[in-house]
Amino acid sequence: MLHESIKDTYTEQVIKENEAFRLVLKKHEVLSPKGLFSIDMEQQSLREGKVTDTAVYNFFMTKEEMATLASALTA
Repeated sequence: MLHESIKDTYTEQVIKENEAFRLVLKKHEVLSPKGLFSIDMEQQSLREGKVTDTAVYNFFMTKEEMATLASALTA
């Protein structure tokens, strides 16, 4: 559960999905220091539409670092 002051910063988006795999990106601002975001890339293995295994990769980034990552991914 996120703190009241940052709950409105939470976003979640499915990046890729097929019958065996789903990649979900979750992002929210952290309480401190201001301007830092928690980024979770959640890899889900699926069987018959149900999650059977999950691996989460967590990163802490500023908006500038997220922009650099986005630029590098789309270059």
